[in-house]
Amino acid sequence: MSPIGSTLLRGLQALQGKKDSNRSSPTETVNRHQPGDPKKTQAIVPLQPRPNGLVIWASLNEPEDNEALISLLSPLRAEMGEVTFLVTVQDAHFLGPDAPGFVQQNPPKLDASSISAFLDHWKPDIAIWAGSDIEPLFVSTLDEKSTPMLWVNAVPPQERGLTHRFKLGSMRDFLAKIDTVLPMNGAAKQEFIRLGVTADKLRMTGQLLPFSQVPGCDAEERDLIAQKMDARPVWLAVGVDKAELDAILAAHRTLIRKSHRLLLVLIPNEPSLASDLAVTLEQENWIISTRDRDTYPHRDDQIFVVDRGDECGLWMHLASISFIGGTLADGAHQNPLESAGLGSVVLYGPNGGRHAASFERLRNAGAARKVNDAATLAIEIEHLLAPDKAAEMAIAAWDVTTKGADVSEYLVSHLLELLDEAEGRKVV
Repeated sequence: MSPIGSTLLRGLQALQGKKDSNRSSPTETVNRHQPGDPKKTQAIVPLQPRPNGLVIWASLNEPEDNEALISLLSPLRAEMGEVTFLVTVQDAHFLGPDAPGFVQQNPPKLDASSISAFLDHWKPDIAIWAGSDIEPLFVSTLDEKSTPMLWVNAVPPQERGLTHRFKLGSMRDFLAKIDTVLPMNGAAKQEFIRLGVTADKLRMTGQLLPFSQVPGCDAEERDLIAQKMDARPVWLAVGVDKAELDAILAAHRTLIRKSHRLLLVLIPNEPSLASDLAVTLEQENWIISTRDRDTYPHRDDQIFVVDRGDECGLWMHLASISFIGGTLADGAHQNPLESAGLGSVVLYGPNGGRHAASFERLRNAGAARKVNDAATLAIEIEHLLAPDKAAEMAIAAWDVTTKGADVSEYLVSHLLELLDEAEGRKVV
């Protein structure tokens, strides 16, 4: 779509009372709330240097879409090395994760020169849109720069009237420039067909949801430890923050009064803290052993401390209940879908952090329980120690973790193909 057409479209929207929300340049400060409230004012992230390697620009309408896209980063980096997701979100107060390969910026202003300058700086190798809204001017500029474009969770506009008719007419033009469209559902797919999108561009139908590869472990070691534990009930606290340790220990102290054989496996968020943690627990008269000294829990242990972050999968396999650390503090340190995918019931606190959408999905499906403090944590664990309750939730967890997997797997495969082509162009 030409810049003139894009300007005309926005003029029509303004006439119908649908003016664009204000978008700010990368150096401005936004305050959409009452002045004088520091919690509601956030400085826009300043323009950052372009990282080395391959860059995927993901333009999101909703912050919730961020978790689904970022969940694809790990398998992409595992195959391609330095891959960065450059994420722009309309919500000026959204703050994404502090994670390797993630860069957040504000979207450019809706004019040709700002968009061109943004793209010249970042030089994205691929562009992705997620959601129901797509900006034709972005499409035109990216097409001029021969950047492959994908539209996921795609839904045609549902508006009616003059703006709707104009949008549908213009969409036929810019849809021809998008390489791949993943419709949200079957109805959206049929609408895209009516808009002239060819079958070779319409790919996997369904919603892109947060994706997690089930962590593996050494099966022989898992079976050996399970045999040594002699069917003891086990709950796991993984990625534990120091600020929530007292609540976890208070809950466990309450639980072992009724269930003397219950074992807590404790994995701190920073494995280097495990040694000091073990000393503290012994000083508080807990009966403990540690992974580095004892290999596996002893018969009378109340707590087993693990100092290796890469062994989370092993203990998720062995524990029927997993509390996701950080959720009683500043935010989750672990993806709950990993535990859920292994049949471990998920418990979490009020702060889901960047995994909040996944916690909510699990909870709505009956596959996770939310707790607020030590007392509610103890109550939920005691309730879930009943095998029938845990089994029921484990089945629900399996449904959640497998739903949408086809879309994620397709998208990872397709992105790897495009990234490989982009890397080849750089070599030449």
